[in-house]
Amino acid sequence: MAAPAPDYFNNRPTAPRSRPSILPSQQRTGGTPGSPRTPLLGRSISAQFGTGSPGSFRGSEPEEVIIYELGSRHISAGFAGESRPRCILPFTPDTGRRVGDYRQYDARFDRRRGGSVKRKDWGRGHELYSTLDLRHQDLGLISDKLERAVRTIHADYLQLAPSKDKPDLKAILVVPSLLPSPLIEVALKVLFNHHTTPPAIAMLTTPILAAVGAGLRDALVIEVGWEETVATAVGEYKAVYQRRSARAGEMMVSEMARVLGEEVKRQVTDADEKISFEHAEDVTQRTGWCRPRHDVGPELLAATKSIPLPEAHSAPIPISQETLSSPAETVLYGQDSRYDDEDVPLPHLAHAVLLALPSDFRASCLSRIVLTGSFADLPGLQQRLLHELHRIIEQNPSWDKVASYGSAEPKYNRVLRERSANIASTPQPPDAPLSPTKKPARQSLPASQRVHDDAKDTISQTAMRNHGIGRHKPEDVKKAEIRGVATLGAWAGASLVARLGVKGVHEVEREEFLRHGLSGGGAFY
Repeated sequence: MAAPAPDYFNNRPTAPRSRPSILPSQQRTGGTPGSPRTPLLGRSISAQFGTGSPGSFRGSEPEEVIIYELGSRHISAGFAGESRPRCILPFTPDTGRRVGDYRQYDARFDRRRGGSVKRKDWGRGHELYSTLDLRHQDLGLISDKLERAVRTIHADYLQLAPSKDKPDLKAILVVPSLLPSPLIEVALKVLFNHHTTPPAIAMLTTPILAAVGAGLRDALVIEVGWEETVATAVGEYKAVYQRRSARAGEMMVSEMARVLGEEVKRQVTDADEKISFEHAEDVTQRTGWCRPRHDVGPELLAATKSIPLPEAHSAPIPISQETLSSPAETVLYGQDSRYDDEDVPLPHLAHAVLLALPSDFRASCLSRIVLTGSFADLPGLQQRLLHELHRIIEQNPSWDKVASYGSAEPKYNRVLRERSANIASTPQPPDAPLSPTKKPARQSLPASQRVHDDAKDTISQTAMRNHGIGRHKPEDVKKAEIRGVATLGAWAGASLVARLGVKGVHEVEREEFLRHGLSGGGAFY
């Protein structure tokens, strides 16, 4: 029989081993002999790095800035300098229930409430507000929901004390572009009346911050949101031009519910199940995708996914990949002759925004297309958008806003021939009349040598030569290609802006807002 292994701690010598880092005055005589101890240092390292910690580079702690991002279906909050928000609270029907209401845990509780897929009632319980129509919305109810969400964020996630220990605590509110004024006033009133009482709130918009999160000064930001898709041309951190379309996530979830309902009726006999909003949205986020523009192999489209039904006792049904991609194909890229200016597919929406921009700025935005929003992470969405936009540009290479001039075509051609003295043109027929003040030219002339240019002074010519220096190189503008750029999101852009100390264009003072409201002259500056 083998002898047991000796115990290390019981067989150690009685006298502890001397350590160079322990002073004689600090050696302990009591305690268990031979027990391991953490050595006590006789010197301090704090004096070597000043008053702060070794990782700090400033003598004083920077002021804290809280960032709130308000959307139609969620609110996110966190501190400036962090890469992501501390919390994202969605607005659902369950968040507004009273304390002690445990009906959701009852087996007889119907979780399929709101199973109708009517367009006017689809997902209204999961929204804080609706920007499409404010006439039938209760602003008091919106204020109560938002106040409860802010109180939960401060107590559970940000852990802010209810006392006014930090009077210099500032805040930044990130809102969608062109948010209605009543909703902005409700949000500001909730934040200003809270116990944190920030002295001022800077307001920033999501397209600008999405461009900041991508590291760009100029960009074409396409935000695929819940109610609408917004395409914004951002130039030097300013919104230059913007257009909207109603084709967004709400229509896509509604189309997914319709497709799932048809598949259930086709595969399940005597099916009486209604596809709820929660189930349709979950299927869209998990298995929805966008097929490429080119033909996809039949084996990929024929592959199936097992989609569970809302009822727990129902067996999952197989649905093909082609069926799962049909909502995005129909809603976001569907060609319908009945669509109007407010119901435009995504590629045509981006092309309409590019069409309204100047030529140099358009070339800059073509190679900086940023896709953001709650439904921007749909697989294959960005690649399909870039391919469709490239196809539209190839079909209309002239960038002419008017497709057909009709009876005015001869006059339009004559105007183009008269401009041939200032732009590169093809050889004109000898009988083509020109204005006596124009000179035919085969190459583009500098602005200082043009016949129609009356700016002959030295200052104008110097300003014209130096225009655009340091912004975009001429060869970059000429060789612009359609390219997508990834972004970290609006919240990360706001965190970067706040950490760098950049002031917002619109900053609301608390005292002026409480005295005059949003319409007061001193609220914004």
